[in-house]
Amino acid sequence: MKEKVVVALSGGVDSSVAAALALEAGCEVVGATLRLKHPDPAFSGAQLCASEQDEAAIAQVVRALGIEHRFLEGFDRFRSCVLEPSAREYMAGRTPNPCCICNLLVKFGMLIEFAREIGASRVLTGHYAKLEHLPEGVVLRRGDDLRKDQSYFLYRLGQRELSFLSFPVGTLEKEEVRRIASRFGLVTSQKPDSQDACFQVEGECFGETLRRLCGFAAKPGRFVYRGRTVGRHAGVHQFTIGQRKGLNVALGVPAYIVAIDPVSGDIRLETDPESLLAHEFPVHDLVWQLGTPPEGERMDVQIRYRSRAVPCRIESTGEERCRVIPDQPLRAVTPGQAAVFYRGDRLLGGGVIGSCC
Repeated sequence: MKEKVVVALSGGVDSSVAAALALEAGCEVVGATLRLKHPDPAFSGAQLCASEQDEAAIAQVVRALGIEHRFLEGFDRFRSCVLEPSAREYMAGRTPNPCCICNLLVKFGMLIEFAREIGASRVLTGHYAKLEHLPEGVVLRRGDDLRKDQSYFLYRLGQRELSFLSFPVGTLEKEEVRRIASRFGLVTSQKPDSQDACFQVEGECFGETLRRLCGFAAKPGRFVYRGRTVGRHAGVHQFTIGQRKGLNVALGVPAYIVAIDPVSGDIRLETDPESLLAHEFPVHDLVWQLGTPPEGERMDVQIRYRSRAVPCRIESTGEERCRVIPDQPLRAVTPGQAAVFYRGDRLLGGGVIGSCC
């Protein structure tokens, strides 16, 4: 009897190849796609996890592979679990990482629920990550193609999710994934990688899209440089720590955002890049892959998706909280973003960066 699996189809090459490899391995494959489209025309044109172009690609992949496929309607859950909390974070002067929460509460949550409903044994996705099954549980490892590694976004997944997942392309290089797609005659073989937030209206920043969606009032205020007002802005939700472009402030030299006060609306600027360096920072809402903190205080920390992990020491400051002390100061440590901990290529856990002030 064939193993029945659910493959998350996003319309991209990676998920398409995950489905093809599962089929080639002899599995009964059921494709599933999340529909997160907003019913309001003012937002329905936003770029989504599965746009109309993606859905056309999915239809071709389903035909080419001869597999069953279902759409899962998830906007209400997406809005309440991801968009509204993210909007509140932007309004509070922080910069959230919605993908980390979406993966836990929406994407993998809905896919696993669907898989169990239809009697499937696993959920497969096109993420560039790997899983290792140890006696004490399942742990995440970086994907072999380090240019595409996505383990950072998966750090909040627990044993319930990890034990039900597989990542078929995690051991492959991107070029090999495209060759496999071409071998199966999939239209996605040359499709460009997605680069944008999964819910964003063209021409405006993500924070503004979310503010309008949730009906929050903007908090305008001043740009302040060394105690004096040097400009004004339309809302703290449009800015992030370390930002240099789009400030419309003329100081004769580049200025950077070093602090955001959501109460007064003041955004503090500095021209000295050294002012962006953090010698330590707090992390809260900690989760550990195996449920408990790993032994030893030395590990590597990654503070944004495109940055490299750097050696650090962590000190516990309470339940689900710690202080991170990097060996070398880190630039533009941003409240609201994810701090993810590794040893080598093994993901240990992570949490949310708090204010350094």
